[in-house]
Amino acid sequence: MDLNGLQFTQEQLAELYTDALVVTGSGTPSPSSKKTSAPAKPGINFKGQNKKGVLWLVHEPAHAFLDDDDFEFLSQIVGACKMNMDDIALVNLAHVEQSVTEVVEALKPSIVLLCGIEYQQLPFKLDEYVLYPHANRNYFLADSLQDLRNDKAKKTKLWLALKAIFSL
Repeated sequence: MDLNGLQFTQEQLAELYTDALVVTGSGTPSPSSKKTSAPAKPGINFKGQNKKGVLWLVHEPAHAFLDDDDFEFLSQIVGACKMNMDDIALVNLAHVEQSVTEVVEALKPSIVLLCGIEYQQLPFKLDEYVLYPHANRNYFLADSLQDLRNDKAKKTKLWLALKAIFSL
């Protein structure tokens, strides 16, 4: 049998291709991405498995989670922190109905990293690039991933903070 005659069942295809290449309609990820996206509470979709209790919040209305360049940049950051994407929970606040407080309470992280989040969305005042302990959690607010990716000074500030947060 040659490769041209090979046929897969729908289940086999879903298992082989867990991430959607094209987001259709509502802008939410396909249900076949079970490995990397799971509901923690109705309306809270997140990417990753939250294995290390690190919540990364972004606000990207044009994307289900992040655009490809920002996702690649985030993957590099997470890797530099000696973790992988399964260790975090990535939530795009533009696509959840819950507030920052409700998302944090649902996912119960020990570290909350916020990128591109307007301070009005936060339950308390945070200064950018300053680690803020609150209610047995550490919060850190930075610019959007796109801004960080394109600005070496901001990227340096982020890296210095992440080294302190994760004891690198």
